[in-house]
Formats: sequence, structure tokens, C-alpha cells
Amino acid sequence: MKEKTPSPFQALWGKPSQKIDPGRLARMLLDLVTEPALLYDAAQGRFLHANSPFLVLTAYSAAEVTNTPDVVIFEDFDPTALDTGEAIQLSLKLRNRPTLPVVVRFTQVEAASQWYVLRITPLVEHQTNTREWQEKIIHVLKTLPGIIRDQDLDQALNQMIAIPGELFDINLVCIYQAQNDAPEMRKVKSEERISFFPETLPASDLVRLAGSNIWVPGKRVVTELHRSARVSGLFYVASVALGDPKASIGLLVVGGIDSQPPPLLVAVMELLGSYINMAYENSIRSENLSKEIHESSRKTTAREVMYEYVQDGILVLNPDLSIAAINPAAELILGYTDHEITGQPVENVLISPDRITAVLASAAEGISTPNLESITLHHRDGQTFPADVKVLSYESDGRVAGVVVIFRDISEHEQIRTQTRQLEQRALLGEFMGVFAHEVLNPINSISTGVQVLARRLGSDHPSIDLINRMENDCQRLHHQMEVLKSYAKPYEPFQEPVEMGSLIMRVIERWRPRMSRVNVTPVYQVPEGLPKVMGDWRALEQVFTNLVSNATDAMSQNGGILSVKLDVTTDGANRKQVEIAVSDNGPGIPDEIRGRIFEPFVTTKSTGTGLGLAITKRIVTAHRGVITVNTFPGGTVFTVTLPTIEDQA
Repeated sequence: MKEKTPSPFQALWGKPSQKIDPGRLARMLLDLVTEPALLYDAAQGRFLHANSPFLVLTAYSAAEVTNTPDVVIFEDFDPTALDTGEAIQLSLKLRNRPTLPVVVRFTQVEAASQWYVLRITPLVEHQTNTREWQEKIIHVLKTLPGIIRDQDLDQALNQMIAIPGELFDINLVCIYQAQNDAPEMRKVKSEERISFFPETLPASDLVRLAGSNIWVPGKRVVTELHRSARVSGLFYVASVALGDPKASIGLLVVGGIDSQPPPLLVAVMELLGSYINMAYENSIRSENLSKEIHESSRKTTAREVMYEYVQDGILVLNPDLSIAAINPAAELILGYTDHEITGQPVENVLISPDRITAVLASAAEGISTPNLESITLHHRDGQTFPADVKVLSYESDGRVAGVVVIFRDISEHEQIRTQTRQLEQRALLGEFMGVFAHEVLNPINSISTGVQVLARRLGSDHPSIDLINRMENDCQRLHHQMEVLKSYAKPYEPFQEPVEMGSLIMRVIERWRPRMSRVNVTPVYQVPEGLPKVMGDWRALEQVFTNLVSNATDAMSQNGGILSVKLDVTTDGANRKQVEIAVSDNGPGIPDEIRGRIFEPFVTTKSTGTGLGLAITKRIVTAHRGVITVNTFPGGTVFTVTLPTIEDQA
């Protein structure tokens, strides 16, 4: 049905006016309408007047609209629709732009008149006033928290930039993000059928477009974004700054190519922008949390590896000093397993005559003791061992949450320290012996010379000649011992030359054969063909085997026996060739009390020995990069010397 309205003249004055031009009055009334409107003469099929909102919407001038046929303004105008009085949808022609879908409502000026007022509403604006659209926007906005909660940043941005299109049928939406490596913004997300917006914008646009902005043709162009919109012929471009107002991170941009900005667009964009900010914040928090979790996991793994493989024993105690956990090193040091002592009081496990109990009690009260040195702890079997202990308490929420006991068995360290002291003492003793031997040799030589002169003067028939001969022998023995002392005390660097070990050892045996015959010792000598040579000092190596053969002969001097010397070619762990010489006897063996110290200085089984022979022997063999070992048992002893061959001696 047509809208039945009173005459505008009657509305203003109550009765028709005969003095005012009806057309002029109608145009005056039309200009009072706030929405785009036209005055249409149905009889002539022409538009008589357009108000200012219509001219702004279409970019036409008033002259271009006045007396213009309806087909010029509307693409599909049908005058018969005037009689229905119903709102219809038409396509409004615009200046230099695509047609705009609109909804047109007709109001007849007077019943007897063919003049109509056409009120024009853009279709998108009309749709926002419908219940259906309001239900749609409520539904869309309800989905935003779930998008932020359930999607990652990329997925969330993809879904959110599609929302303006769902609500307003807008097909130009994008997000610009500020770059850290350049003074510009880069388009990171886009919902454009055709790329209207540039890929980058200068950072200055972010400053000038703070807050919310709408640009339409006719407004001043102050940013690169507006300049791009004008060149592209857009109806409008709206933007909302993203991020903190004092530190924007980008822009949400919406553009229209066939309509004016719809109502509520800016409000929806601002709300959408706040959710985009939340998506960025969630992404940053998630990334930081992921990094923290990764770093925490890495540290936890490192702690677990340290806990499992560190050589120090670790006991983790509960606040009541019961054992919560024990690492493998502590199991090995103390002799307990984890399941045996978990939950047990620590004083049942860390047993010590020292003040460990008082220190643990202090730790339970929050007082740590980081350095408890050289205290005595008990192994499970009752044996004691020295240990360095750290007792550390840790807190949670202001309370002692537990105690960690870290301890290290320093038995080996104490042994090394003792050996170091012994070596230092021996070095000092060796230096003293060298000086002593040098000082003693001179008087011994003088005494020996005097005794020899006295023996020649007295002759062999003198009653004291035996005493003089004994004195001369003692001088020679002392001279030999002093030379041995000097040899041991001074640094030794062997002279290197190829040495045939088979020939060298044969010479030693032959030199000692008369002595062996007198004590009923039978030598056995075995050497393979093609025995490789070694690189060394033949005089020093001769001294090595002279000492070994001499010791073996002396060991069998009471009952006789067999002295065996066997040479062979072997390989070491790196598959390098070496010559192995085994010197064995079937004497009484080496006593147990000195077996482990046989190569130390001044250790001997002979009443007349110096105890330096085997020490010097080991020193020479080591200097030749060789190894000497001993295997002794009741009824025999075997000394084995291995020396690298020339071709495998690097």
C-alpha cells in the first residue's frame, strides 16, 4: 500500500498555500531530510531536485540531477513501483564509479499530485538495521574468543580478516605489521580479490593513522594509504591502529569499491582490532612460554644427566631429613641401593664420627654448610673413607623444602697427595744423593789409591796384606755404589741408535756364564729369526739386562736353577709391533711385603744391595718408551720388558 501522508503544505500551515510556489516549497522540505533523497515527478518521468546527502553520495552536481530522466540516475528504475508504496532495491548510478545497490522508499507529496519523495538508503546500511544482520553480528562476535583461544596466530588472523566481509559484504581487508629491520609496514594478511592496497607502507603512516580513521574522496590526502586509495578509485578506506596506543604495531585496513562506509564499520573494526591485539599478545606469550618450557626442559635434562652421571654422591632429603632420592654415584660410594634407603632417616646412612649430624640439623632449619672438608664417612660394610661434603638447604614459599647433600670420596685424592709428597721427597733425596756421591767419591778414590800404594810397598808376603786387600775391595764397592747413586740422581736422556736385542742379550749372558757355572745356574736363550731392531742406547739397555740377569743369578745362587731369556715379537693395543724380552728364574720369588714396591728406590731383597738396581732399570726402560712388569710366585719370578720396534716407534 502507498504511504498516505498529509500534504506538506497542510503539515506546515494547516491549509493549502496560494502564495508560495509548491515546487520551491517541496525543494526546501527535501533539503531538511538527513538521508539521501530525490524529488520525482512521475508525470514527466524526471527528477526535480536532489538534497545535499544525495549529491555527496553520488558525486553529482545539483544541475546534473535537476530535470534528469529517471533512467539516468537509476539503472533499473520502474515507475510502476510507485503505486505499490513498498521499498524496492535498485542500482544507483554514481559519477565515475560502479553502481551502488540501494533501497528506495517512495512517499507521495500530495494525493492529487504526481510528485514523490524518494528516500535512498545504501543496501549495506539497510541490512545493518535488520534483525537478521544483528543476529549475525552477535554470532560472529561470540566466535572471536574461541578463535583467539583455539587457533595459532596465522589461523586466527586468517579468520578475523574474513569477518568484515561476512558482516558488510566488504572485499578489501588487510593487516599491515611494522617491521623491526626496516622503517616500514608490510602487508602480512590480505582478503582482496584484486590487490588494491600496496605491499608496504611507510612507518610515518602508522604515526598519522593513530586510533581510528575513515577517508573518503574529497578529504585531504595525508598518508600513502589514502593516496593509494584515491588512485585505486575506492569509495572509502577505514583503518584502525593495532597494539598499544603509545606503541602501535600495525594497521587493520578496510576499503570499499562500490559503496559508502557502512554504519558500525568503525566500531566493528575497533572491536576486531582489540581481538587482533589479543591474538598477537597470545602469540608472543605462547612463544615466550614455549621458549621458557624448552629452556626449562633443557635445564631439567642437564640436571638429570648431571644427577645420573656426576661422580659426586648426591642425597636429596625431605624437610624431616628422610631420604627422598639418591644418585648412582652415591649408591656406589656408600654401598646402598635407591630402594633400600628411600624414606630412611639420613643418620642411618650417613654415619660419621664427625659433626655431620649437627650440620644436617642446621640445614633443616635453613642454614647451609657448603664446605665440610675431610670428614670420615662409613661404607655399608663398615669401612671408612675420607670425604668432602656440602650440605645445602633450599626453600619454597619461604619454607625449607628440602636438603641436598653432595659428597665426594677423596681417598684416591689423598693417595695421590701422599704419592706426590713421596715423589717430592724422593726428588729432594735424589738431588742430595747426587751431591753426596760426588763429595764422597773423591776421598774414596784417595783412600783406594793410598791402599794400593801401601800394598805394593809391603809386598804379598806381609802379614797385613789380607787386611789391605779387604780395604781395597771395600773402596771399590763404595766407589761402585756412589757411581750408581750419581747415575740415579741425574736426568737421563738415552742416545738413540738401532739396537739388535738378540746380540745384546747374548753378550750379557756370555759375560755372566762363568758366574752362572759357579752357582750351578743353567742359562736358556730363545730368539726368533728376523727379530726387528729397536731404537735406543745399547749401553743403557745392556745395563738393564745385566741387572735382571744378575738378580736372577743371585736369587738361584743357593740351590742353582734355570735362567730363561726368551725374545719374541708382539703387538700392543694399537696393533704396533714391539719386542718382548722375558727373563725368568726358578728362585724363591719376591716376598709379598715388597712385591708392590720392587721398582722403588732403596727396596731390595739383598743384604748387600743398594736397592737402586731395579729403580734404575725401570727408569731406563721408561726412557725408551718401553714397559717393565714383574710376575712372581713361590718358586719363580718373571721380569718382562717390552720395547717398541724401529718401524713402529713414532
